[in-house]
Amino acid sequence: MKKERISLLGLVTLLSVFSCGKGNETKPVVDKENISFASGDIIQKSFGGLGVEWGAYEDTDKIAEGGWERVIKYMDHLKASRIRLMINYDWFCQDFDNKGNTDPEDDTWTYNFTNKYARNMIEILEYCQVHHMDVAFGAWNVIGTVGEGDVWCMMEKVTSDIRWAKITADVLSFLVKEKGFTCIKWFVNSNEPNYKGTKETSKNWNNTYEIWEQGVKNVRKALDEANLKNIGIVGGDTTGFEGTEEYFTGISKNIPDLVADYGAHLYLSNIAVDRGEMMEQIRTIYKMVKKNDKGIGVVRDADIWEAGLRDGKTALDCQSLIATPDYAIRMVDFTLQCLAGGVNGIVYWDFDDAMHFMYSANSTTPKEWGMFSSLAGASSRKQELRPWYHSTCLLTHLFEKGNKIYSPAQNDTTLDNSFRTIGTVSQDGKKGGYVAVNAGTNSTRRSFYIKDAVEGENLYIYYFGKDTYRLGDDGFIEPNDVIEGSLNKRLTLTIPGRSAVIISNTRL
Repeated sequence: MKKERISLLGLVTLLSVFSCGKGNETKPVVDKENISFASGDIIQKSFGGLGVEWGAYEDTDKIAEGGWERVIKYMDHLKASRIRLMINYDWFCQDFDNKGNTDPEDDTWTYNFTNKYARNMIEILEYCQVHHMDVAFGAWNVIGTVGEGDVWCMMEKVTSDIRWAKITADVLSFLVKEKGFTCIKWFVNSNEPNYKGTKETSKNWNNTYEIWEQGVKNVRKALDEANLKNIGIVGGDTTGFEGTEEYFTGISKNIPDLVADYGAHLYLSNIAVDRGEMMEQIRTIYKMVKKNDKGIGVVRDADIWEAGLRDGKTALDCQSLIATPDYAIRMVDFTLQCLAGGVNGIVYWDFDDAMHFMYSANSTTPKEWGMFSSLAGASSRKQELRPWYHSTCLLTHLFEKGNKIYSPAQNDTTLDNSFRTIGTVSQDGKKGGYVAVNAGTNSTRRSFYIKDAVEGENLYIYYFGKDTYRLGDDGFIEPNDVIEGSLNKRLTLTIPGRSAVIISNTRL
């Protein structure tokens, strides 16, 4: 659907007749209206990147004819730096045998890496390898359930079961050493271990931090013995602030050197995003971890491995607001607050509705959280790219892996809890820009410039609001305006309420 071109008269005012020179290097008192991005504002010297959950599909037979071609086309344009690829071990493990005793060391099993699940997993990894995308690879749950007919009863020990570590090393050895997928950088030691649920609803019901920690020790030992030392373990993969704080505290005190990062899932309410509350909560947890582990931000980063909004979630685990511009704008705001809080990388949940179904692939109900749907049964409207795909493309194209990230003093909720801004410049100074979000209802007028040298003679301006973003004939987002100018010269903008503005020296 092509958006009508809007008039930008009154929205953009250029004050580019003068260059911000070097004569004013002392840091001034914070000026809400005049924002600079300077060396002293750098919070990430080398950004980890943005990406999406692109897990192995539970049933590729349900994808529409031509759907996979659309999946690849949309991933090509997204230019994600990283993905999270989750599988189930019981897709590949088979022929379980406990040898008639209770000793797990004596158990045997085989692997099938030729079925449709494995083929899809490998196809995704091949794409990531070619396109230099970093992958967090993991398994959703342990094998088996508690109850009659369960050969292993692995649930009694969850990830601390030694067979979990053995399978992990076997699968990663196949993928990394045999198939050559060096794009795999992290292992996810089970999904959301702090979310216990009940026996009837969750395989994690019996988990505790202590069990998870023992599992990390087992997996780290197994990976090292398999000569897979370069694969780090995601530190937590927990959900929510409360559970994340518990696990991060344990990690920072007990096993910081055994994990590669501090990783969490965040699904926040609209109000927590609009008021800037999530930024402050992230900063609080970051500071808490740093008291115990000085390595955070140095040798271990903070990452969000699932990112989304909670308001609009249905009983069938779908997001009823996923196709609205408001969702897209809040996810831009979500991103800016994460970066301002010290997060090094973000993976959005998720890419394609067709990946996941309620409870099992036998279900006909998909989990509608994606940027589009490649399902055969989806309506044409659901198969269209949703607004937050377009806003995410602006972010993934601007905030590239390795960039410097700037968070100026204006990102202080005591000054203004409805306005956020983040800047970025590539290491070679050839590409850069900034993003600002006005979560308030009224327009706000701000001036921006980047002090560090950035090349370029044109500025590409993107307004992302309910009626202001534009799509080209190719179906992808295009700038509202292109003007002569430099990121090193002051640009004054009037930003409408409930909207974002993205400025870049290259077309995104």
